[in-house]
Amino acid sequence: MINHILLGWVLALSTVVIWPDLLPLPFIIASIPAFGLLKRYPVLLGATAGLLFGQLACHRLAGELRSFPYGQVTVVAELSSPTTGAALYQRNRWLVESINGETLPWYASRSIELSWYRPPPLRLGQRYRLQVKLRPPSGYLNQGGFNRYRHQLANHIAASGYVRQGELVEDRRHWRQPLLATLAQATQELPQGDLLRTLVLADDRGVSSERWQQMRQAGLIHLLAISGLHLSIVAGLTLAVGTWLRQRLFANPYGRGRGMVWLLTAAMALLYASLAEMALPTMRATAAVLLTLLLLWQRRQGRPWELLLRVAALVLLLQPLASLAPGYWLSFGAVALILLVNWWWPLPATRWRRLVWFGRLQLLLTLALCVLQGLWFGQFSVHGVWTNLLLLPYFSLLVLPLCLLLSTVVLLGADPMLLQLADWSLWPLAQLARGASAAEFGYGTLPLLAVAVLALIGFSLTLLHARQWLAAAIALLLALAWATPPRVQWQLDMIDVGQGLALLITQDQRAMVVDTGAAFAGGFSYAEAALLPLLRQRGITQLDLLLLSHGDNDHAGGAKILAQQLPIAQQYGFGGGACGRGPKRWGQLTLHWFQAPLEGNDGSCVLLLDSGQHRLLLPGDLEAAGEQAWLAATLQPQVDVLVAPHHGSSTSSSAAFVAATTAKWVLVAAGRNNRWRFPKAEVLQRYHEQGAKVLVSGQLGQIQLRFTEDGEITASNYRQHWAPWWYNQQ
Repeated sequence: MINHILLGWVLALSTVVIWPDLLPLPFIIASIPAFGLLKRYPVLLGATAGLLFGQLACHRLAGELRSFPYGQVTVVAELSSPTTGAALYQRNRWLVESINGETLPWYASRSIELSWYRPPPLRLGQRYRLQVKLRPPSGYLNQGGFNRYRHQLANHIAASGYVRQGELVEDRRHWRQPLLATLAQATQELPQGDLLRTLVLADDRGVSSERWQQMRQAGLIHLLAISGLHLSIVAGLTLAVGTWLRQRLFANPYGRGRGMVWLLTAAMALLYASLAEMALPTMRATAAVLLTLLLLWQRRQGRPWELLLRVAALVLLLQPLASLAPGYWLSFGAVALILLVNWWWPLPATRWRRLVWFGRLQLLLTLALCVLQGLWFGQFSVHGVWTNLLLLPYFSLLVLPLCLLLSTVVLLGADPMLLQLADWSLWPLAQLARGASAAEFGYGTLPLLAVAVLALIGFSLTLLHARQWLAAAIALLLALAWATPPRVQWQLDMIDVGQGLALLITQDQRAMVVDTGAAFAGGFSYAEAALLPLLRQRGITQLDLLLLSHGDNDHAGGAKILAQQLPIAQQYGFGGGACGRGPKRWGQLTLHWFQAPLEGNDGSCVLLLDSGQHRLLLPGDLEAAGEQAWLAATLQPQVDVLVAPHHGSSTSSSAAFVAATTAKWVLVAAGRNNRWRFPKAEVLQRYHEQGAKVLVSGQLGQIQLRFTEDGEITASNYRQHWAPWWYNQQ
């Protein structure tokens, strides 16, 4: 019965990631007595308990039980994440002790994320009294991009904001601080020092975006994130070495010393997890490893599915929102697949057949995790199969043990030159990642459905007979053919870049970008965080044209980063050539250009795209004077689609301009809860009175318009169509 209850519990809490909405808190409380009616149905009992427990956890962070007041408050908090040294702008996590002099209730999450411009020297463990402005956790939403809000919920971050003023209360030091400083000093001259610090202390501050991208393209990014793989390697090696020593030092038929070996293994796993900051993903992996050790110690290894179920149930008890993190699915998905393969095709007895068995298992794991990665991120690495086949045994048996051993010795006072050996062991990993990222057939160049087909074939070759997998492949191809949508002539994507503008226009395999969003002094750039991931997901490796409407940061801030990452055939507008004088043919589209001889926003480069069936106007940040200049210069102002000028401000979208353009669709690039409160109500009213459908990026996330051969325009967006889950609606 307990297994049935745990199964229901795990299934219910694993679906947190796709819940459409949160139940009202009174309804949750009123449902608790219903448990007594479900005793005869253990799976349903476990599922109901998991559902209500998960709903309460969601309310604790994002619903009626949240404890943080938003706005300007005073908090006393302890710095809980490493700092980035002398950075001008820092973003750190803090553990709150009190808000406005009042302690938090016992059920509240105490973790918040704060930005601080020009902070004093910060050290892990220090306590500060901070004047901050808090807001609900939020993030921009784009295909292929990072869902920051979901990440914050998975890590129990209850609020975010920025520091106005701070006063040191207690200069205490966290025990990890000197270790971080010592290892950083010892590895600063090593080419792979950033990888070494990440593997030993989970200190990824020095890992460049280029390095992250190389590891991601090579399918090796999971090697840098300390997780169940790393803890399992440490526990497994400790157990193997301890057992070997016990058999030689305490050889006897009663297993003398076995308990000490198990305790040592658990201690080593806990030590490594503590060195890695014991963040929530590491804590989840630690709980799983310790419970596995406990159950194996109790000789429960004969029930592998039961073991997996109990570990998952414990993880979801400690972290009810764990399924919001991709690591949960990647870790438990990999273990479940291993158990499935071993059940269907048991491990052979001979060495050669075992080698073939492990090779096929690795192939299946890589393909399956590739599909999971594609479902989560919209991106995947086609190099993951061969890079993991080559590197996983090497990493498990040599790299990680050597890095941990030598780093421990150096942290205890030995010569830092010993770390050169660890650096050399990491060299193949870095070179393989660099080579894979430079290969022409790279990251995201196949659609996710193609990878799913490859995974199906891989599973079928291993688990099914030839006729069965052939029938499954034919059925999948027929389903894909039946679901094929009308051919798209061209497509517009308005990318969610906060209070800024970035547009991607594609036709066939050709692409152009209009504006890039902002970049900031702290190093954050919307081009890197939102635009480039979308381009990689679409397999776009070069741009035909980049247009920067004008030089404001919210439009042109990411141009430099974009140019560093992609070849650009032509650039117009700010920083490039003239504003595209004269009409220009681009595939099926004709590009018409205009720039008024005015200053500031009214000097924006205006682009009109005409396919013969549809007309799209991109006016940049034109205000009333610029709009009048464009109307005076054009003979045909009517358009089908309009990107609202100047983010929907009251100084733009004049009545004459709205009436003349007669747009059926109006897209507004305005950040959610932006301080200017764009788009203005009077502007929206003008467009609505004209009969236009208005879509705002800050409210909907990424917006996509598809222009089909039959003359239709279809619209979709992130919040309503691609991921309509509760956390994207907050």
